[in-house]
Amino acid sequence: VLPPVLEALQERKVLRCGIHKYDSRGFISFNNETNTREGFEVDLCKAVAAASLGSNFSYELVPTTGLTRFTDLASGEFDVLIASTTHTLERDVHESSSGMGFSFSSPYLYGGMTYNGVPEFVKCADELSAVGDCAGILICSILGTTWYDTTKELFPSSNIVLTKDQGESIQNLIDGKCNVIQGEQYEAPEVVVRGFGYEGPYGQGKTSFTKDPLAMVTRDGDPEFAALVEWVLQTLMLAEKENITMMTANTFAESTEFFDKDVFQNALAAVGNYGEMYTRHLAPISPRLEINEINDGETTGLLYSHPLGKVDTVGPGPINGGVIDRILQRGFLRCGIPGATQDATSDKNKRVELDMEFCRALSASV
Repeated sequence: VLPPVLEALQERKVLRCGIHKYDSRGFISFNNETNTREGFEVDLCKAVAAASLGSNFSYELVPTTGLTRFTDLASGEFDVLIASTTHTLERDVHESSSGMGFSFSSPYLYGGMTYNGVPEFVKCADELSAVGDCAGILICSILGTTWYDTTKELFPSSNIVLTKDQGESIQNLIDGKCNVIQGEQYEAPEVVVRGFGYEGPYGQGKTSFTKDPLAMVTRDGDPEFAALVEWVLQTLMLAEKENITMMTANTFAESTEFFDKDVFQNALAAVGNYGEMYTRHLAPISPRLEINEINDGETTGLLYSHPLGKVDTVGPGPINGGVIDRILQRGFLRCGIPGATQDATSDKNKRVELDMEFCRALSASV
């Protein structure tokens, strides 16, 4: 059993972050001028490191792939996975490659997969056609991703070329081994693909085939570190809303029951607020969509159901003596709901009724 991350960091003094093995412009790429890797997800790693270790923080970027990222995290190869990973119910409860569940932060970016590449075949992909003029469609698909899980359900295996990462997919497009690649708004824009050396015609699909809430991932059973990762992300977003920047990080005054405000000031001083990070790394690739804007109090909050993932896998069942096991043994669910008022039309009573509906839904699912 691995020790809690914050406890291990007291001795190790270095946070280890699992990141893309290949360069992914905007998220992580090598800067020849500074001789360092930089990007949006590198900044997330730095923010968590600064919050965990203080202003004199150190971090290590550990390369991983779509196939091995969860087993690598489970075995302790790194402390937190920050590699454009989609939060799904399957991965939360029982991820198939590792046989265990994981803890996810709130999404730091919302995306969706499109098909991109040679325009005539991109049109075929959007129309889900692999016959007639579209019989020659060859889609490069990355193993171990939700993109592959979706594509194998939509197209025959003979039209799918398996790859280990996006770099290989783009190289296959250049070499003519496939004519369509998968990608999100930030993963496969034309400026990125051209940067790899692709010179042919290029188009991006108009249909999004997946919902991809990208989140940071930690091991289950370490709630304090998972909470720290979550609160660091919330700090970056709140600071943008409050117009607190890297230069004014010491004015951030929020704290929590477990973490002092210095923890969050260190994170902001290291990378700035969410908007600063986005402008620095992702804005040159793609404009910021409304779904990734900070709620300013005037727009509505985001209600976004996360994808289920592969729901046909059979997990280990409820933990013996755990909450679900106790509910099943008891035969009913107990929900703590504040009392309703006598006025059935009151706002409070309507809220209670909504709470009761959530309780019924949860009870039915168990």
